[in-house]
Amino acid sequence: MKKVLIFYTSVGLGHKYIAENIGWQLGQAGLEVRLEDVSKVQDGKFARTLIGVHWFINRYLPFVWSWLYKSRLVNFLISPLRLPLAARNSGRVEKLILAYRPDMVITTQTTASAAVAYLKKRGVYTRPFGIAFSDFHLHRFWLYDQADFYLANILEQKTEMLRLGILPEKIYVCGMALQPQPEVDTAAIKEKLGIVPVEKVVLVGSGSLGTGLNEELIRNISSLQKVRVLVVCGKNEGYKERLMQKFVQTNIKIFGFYSPMSELYAIADIYVGKPGGLTTAEALSWNLPLLVTHWLPGQEELNVEYLKNRRLIMLAGNAVAQVKQEIDTGEFKKQLAINSAAARLVRPEFSVQTAVLRVLHGLTNRG
Repeated sequence: MKKVLIFYTSVGLGHKYIAENIGWQLGQAGLEVRLEDVSKVQDGKFARTLIGVHWFINRYLPFVWSWLYKSRLVNFLISPLRLPLAARNSGRVEKLILAYRPDMVITTQTTASAAVAYLKKRGVYTRPFGIAFSDFHLHRFWLYDQADFYLANILEQKTEMLRLGILPEKIYVCGMALQPQPEVDTAAIKEKLGIVPVEKVVLVGSGSLGTGLNEELIRNISSLQKVRVLVVCGKNEGYKERLMQKFVQTNIKIFGFYSPMSELYAIADIYVGKPGGLTTAEALSWNLPLLVTHWLPGQEELNVEYLKNRRLIMLAGNAVAQVKQEIDTGEFKKQLAINSAAARLVRPEFSVQTAVLRVLHGLTNRG
């Protein structure tokens, strides 16, 4: 049985869920899959410092992160340092690879990609190395000369990589890695959550870090007639507890994590939140309108630009009025159902499973 090792990072959780979805697909193909959080494998003072700096800038200096992320000069200056920096902190990754002896390594975040690229350059690891993306744009920082293939999300990523000289046989447009939609008994889920049939459901999310939620907006949406508001706070337990105390005995129900999210997607009439790559892909797969009220600097800014230009999301202006219009008319939902850009995202050129099997079997003819 072929073995695939998938490295991710759980700093934002999107990379983790992408890794888990890829692993599920490959497991269904009969491959042995092992998933590892590179931030735990590499855990040490150096790794924790980098994570801490990234978190601090994102939370308190978002304009700085936006500039760093989008600056071509910064990318040009820092990219050559990725492998030397990885050399300082790849010892545990090397030991894991040598012990497990995978037939393929896939990474879903650039910290892991740098470590594997460094080991590949040294000849420590010589088998196929693939990189999966989790957003709707391309950043050159994600690209490594040592990568054997890429699992891209959108055709535009492939086009840009071709322009940069990456060979077409190394690029597979697979869409965002998702698991198949389960059958959901919406009536049973609504009954479990105490939602009466006449109520419209507004799902409000902040992403895994639980940042950016607007309490006043939540309260104003809840004031609409015959509406039930479900708020998912991610791993921000303190914020979850505060909201639960603030909105006690209201038509607002507060969650930290909710699993499976498919239940909430199935019963929701509109999703209000931010445009994380995985969240957006999941919402689109359920034909669920996404009203974007906030986003992280850098990567999610660029996601917004791509999604807005293709009418895949709504941008909040008067958010309460927009929510009311959508739950009353379902206009955006109808538009999504016939949007060819949405269809391409949820039904891509290749499945991850097909792409990986082609690489494992040496099938580089894209036919």
